[in-house]
Amino acid sequence: MPSRPFAELSTAERLKELERLAPTYDYTCVMHSEVHQAQEGVCPKCGMPLKVLTPSMQGEYKLQVRSTPSRPQAGQKVKLQLIISHPQTGARVKDYVINHEKLFHLFVVSQDLEEYQHLHPQIESDSSFTVETVLPRTGRYKLHTDFFPVGGTLQVLHRELVTAGKPATRATVTLRADKTLVKTVEGTRIQLDWGGKPLTAGVLVPLRYHLADAQTGQPIRDLEPYLGAWGHTLILNADQSEYLHSHPTEMLPDSTHTKPRGGPVVEFRAMFPAAGTYRIWTQFQRAGRIITVAFTIQCQ
Repeated sequence: MPSRPFAELSTAERLKELERLAPTYDYTCVMHSEVHQAQEGVCPKCGMPLKVLTPSMQGEYKLQVRSTPSRPQAGQKVKLQLIISHPQTGARVKDYVINHEKLFHLFVVSQDLEEYQHLHPQIESDSSFTVETVLPRTGRYKLHTDFFPVGGTLQVLHRELVTAGKPATRATVTLRADKTLVKTVEGTRIQLDWGGKPLTAGVLVPLRYHLADAQTGQPIRDLEPYLGAWGHTLILNADQSEYLHSHPTEMLPDSTHTKPRGGPVVEFRAMFPAAGTYRIWTQFQRAGRIITVAFTIQCQ
């Protein structure tokens, strides 16, 4: 355990502590060294159990972001190119661990936290990642990247992107906690709770989502796997300096013969690093459609 309170740790120290509490590993096959994934399992090529690799590089990798155009127009397409370099050699990284079915997770969030995108850039022949998107409104956006270089550790790096016509100054964002933690999205009624206790910074807490059909009120049991899990959660504070990316505690069943179905309760675990207000975006998949629900909560 760290000798100082969690809220006093730097971002790098917090990531190390969270990694200690919920470690992420690189699993590979002894027969097929090109296979790398962040979850336990068997090799997709030969069926042998995967083994854990010890990372050779513990430092933070370098991330360069290029946008075309360099100052994108709101409401128009922008192409993002993300280039990852080794922290010691400077060489462009070519090999990545598959983490929840993707090599790269990119979250694009507007400064006021009203616009949210969860994207998956594709790797190109030059080993960079690219993706096209549209920034719906003029303003400043934060890019939160989540990737896992082979030989390294899970990386969470952040950059900014500003549209044309946006002043250079940064506005102060004020979040207000939701009065009710029940919302209906895409025909699904979603209720959030964490056991009735006040949220306390530095304590690992369960975030439980109770899902029901909005029309019938019946608990739903037809959730579909989304990116190798029953759901995905991103948590940010008001200025987006605190970042948490969490996955459900219940793993998908190990079955290739039937299509797994989940619900009506999906639980995540999160540790809020400091007191304050946070916005939580959680995504589920039902009937082939992605459901995104956002709650704003207060942590003591």
